[in-house]
Amino acid sequence: MSGASELFRKEEQDLVQRLERCLRETAFENRYFLHPRRFSELGGELANLFLSFLETDSAADPVSRGRQLATEGVGEKTVLGLVSTFKTFCRERLAGQAPPAETPGPFGTSDTSTDLLLYGYMKGREELLLKDQEQLRRALSAALESQSQELLVKNHAIDTSINGIILADLDGTVKWVNSSFLSLWGLASVQAVVGRNVTEFWTGPDARRILEGLPRTGGWRGEFEAERKEGGSFSVEVSASLIRNEEGRTLGIMTSFMDITERKRLQAQVLQAQKMDALGQLAGGITHDFNNLLTAVSGYLQLLLIDAPQDTQMHQDLMQIKAAVDRGTGLTRQLRLFTRQASGNRQSVSLNEVARETWEIFKRTFPPEITVQLDLASTLWTIEADPNQISQVLVNLCVNARDAMTDANSESAGGMLTIETANVETTEERIGRYVTAQPGRYVLLRVRDTGVGMAAELLDRLFIPFVTTKSARSGTGLGLAVVYGIVTSHHGFIDVQSTVGKGSVFEILFPMAAQQKAAGHEEAAVPPLARGHGRILIVDDEQQVREIMSRVLESCGYEVTSAEDGRDALARFADGVGIDLVILDMMMPGMGGRECLAHLRQRNPGVRVLVTTGYTSDGSAQELLHEGALGIVEKPLDLKGFAEKVQKIIGADTGC
Repeated sequence: MSGASELFRKEEQDLVQRLERCLRETAFENRYFLHPRRFSELGGELANLFLSFLETDSAADPVSRGRQLATEGVGEKTVLGLVSTFKTFCRERLAGQAPPAETPGPFGTSDTSTDLLLYGYMKGREELLLKDQEQLRRALSAALESQSQELLVKNHAIDTSINGIILADLDGTVKWVNSSFLSLWGLASVQAVVGRNVTEFWTGPDARRILEGLPRTGGWRGEFEAERKEGGSFSVEVSASLIRNEEGRTLGIMTSFMDITERKRLQAQVLQAQKMDALGQLAGGITHDFNNLLTAVSGYLQLLLIDAPQDTQMHQDLMQIKAAVDRGTGLTRQLRLFTRQASGNRQSVSLNEVARETWEIFKRTFPPEITVQLDLASTLWTIEADPNQISQVLVNLCVNARDAMTDANSESAGGMLTIETANVETTEERIGRYVTAQPGRYVLLRVRDTGVGMAAELLDRLFIPFVTTKSARSGTGLGLAVVYGIVTSHHGFIDVQSTVGKGSVFEILFPMAAQQKAAGHEEAAVPPLARGHGRILIVDDEQQVREIMSRVLESCGYEVTSAEDGRDALARFADGVGIDLVILDMMMPGMGGRECLAHLRQRNPGVRVLVTTGYTSDGSAQELLHEGALGIVEKPLDLKGFAEKVQKIIGADTGC
C-alpha cells in the first residue's frame, strides 16, 4: 500500500460523509427515490471502491459499480457530483505534492477509477435506454394494430414523453407526432408536420441513407444541430428504430428527438474546467521557479539601491532594472491569480462600494464617447472576499468593455457601459447550468457593454491564458484568465453572453457571506523596521535565495544558519534549542515545507516558523497557519517588509 493510499484510508470516514452528503443534496435528480439509509450504505460502498482501486486496481471493479448505479436509478448529475467529490478529496489530501512525472501515482489512479466508474455508468444507462426503447416499441406495435389501443398508448405513453416523437410509415412519411416534438421545433399544430418526410427534421447528408438501412440495422442513434421555426439552433440526439408487431412484421418507423443542448453545454464546462486545471498546474510550476529567480534579482538590487547615492547615474540605472523586475513581479502575480494560488486577505466586502469606486475612476478616464452608468441594488448583501481582487475583476471587465466599444474595426466608436448589482436566490433550474454550483443566496455583479461583441468560437476559449482579441501591443491575454481564477477562488461562477455587433454581458455570482456585517477595510499598523537579535534557520533549496536572506538578516543583527532542504533542516535543528525562528520554503524537492513543518513541531511544539512561498495551492496558506506557522511571506521578497516580519515574530518573545 502506498503512502498516499494509507493517508486516504485514514481519512476514509471523511470521504464517506462527503459522498453521503452529495447523494442527499442531489436526491431529487435520481430516476428512483432512494431510501435515506441507502445514502449512507452507498457512500461507504463507493468510498471503499475508490480507495481499494487506489491500493490495487485489480481488487475493485468501477465499471460494474457504475452499471449498478445506473440500475439503481442514480441520476447523471449525482454521479458527476460523486466523481467531483472524490477528485476534490484526493486533491486536498495531496495538496502541495507535485504529480509524478513518469508514474501515474494517486493522481492518475484516481482519474482512472472515476473514468471507469463513469464508463460503466454510461454503459448501464445505455442498456436501460435500449430496454425502455424495446418496451416502447412493443407498445407501439400493439397500438398500430388496434385503433382503440393506439389512442390509449399515444395519449399515455407517447404524448406525455418529454422527448419529441415521430411515427412514420416505412417510406418515412410522418403519420403522427407528440406535443413535445411540436414544442421542440416551435410548431403550432400537428398538421404542420403530418405528411412531410421525417428526414426534413432529421438533418444531415446521411439521413436518407440511414433511414433506408433501418430494415437491415434495426436502429440508429446520433446527434445533429437543428433550427427552430422562429430561429435559433439547438442540439438534438435522434434515435430511430423499426416498429414491429409480436410476429416480427415491420409496421413503421419511430424516431425520437431529445434536446441535449444543456447536456452538451455542461460537458463543455467540465472539459473547460479540466483544461483550466491543467493550465493552472503548468503556470503554477513556472511561477514558482520564476519567483525564486526574481527573489534573488530583486533582493540584490534592493541592497545595491541602499548603497547607491540617489543623484548618480548608477542609481538611475538601478531604478530602470527595478522597474523591469516589478513588471516581472506583476506578471507572476497575475499568473497566481489565474491559477487560484493567491487567496488574499478575505473580509466583508460590498460590491456596491467596489462598483462606485471603479465608476469614479472610469467616468474621468474613459473616452467621452463612452457613457459609464451604475444600476446598483439599494440593499445589497455582502460577500467574503479580498477587496483588491474583486476590484481587479471589475477593472479587467470594464477595460475589456472599453476596448470593445473603441475597436478600430467598429463602424461607430463609443457606447454604453453598465455596472449592475443585485441579490439573487438561485434555484435548481438556474444552478443546473453550472457544474460546481449549489443553490443558495448569491450576489450578482453584471457588466454590460454595447461593443463589437464576440463570435461563438471565441467564447469557448475566452478564459484561456494568452487568448486575446486585442493587438499584440495592447493586450496580454491574461485579463479574463485572471478574472476566472479570482471568481472560482471565491467559490463563485461566471456566465458570458455575447453576439457579434450587439455587445457582451458578463454575469458573476459570488456566494453571500455567512455573517452579514458592515463592509470595510481592516488595516493593521505596520511596526517600524528595527534591528533585532536571535538565531535564525533559513530552509530553501535555492542557493541564491538563501544567500540574499542571510545577507539581509545578518545586516539586521541576526545570527543565521542555512539548510538546503527539509532533511538538512531537521539535522541542523536537532531539538530546536537556541533556534529563535525557522524561515521555511513551501516547495522543495524531497521533503517539502509542509512535511518539514510537521517534523519540526514534533521535535519542538513551540518552534516559531515563517513560511516563504512563490507557489501555493488554493487554501493551503491558511492551512499552514492552522498547522503552526506564524506567518507567510510571498516571493519575490520585499526586503523591508521581510525584515519587519522577522523582527515582529522574534521581537514578540525577545523584546526586540
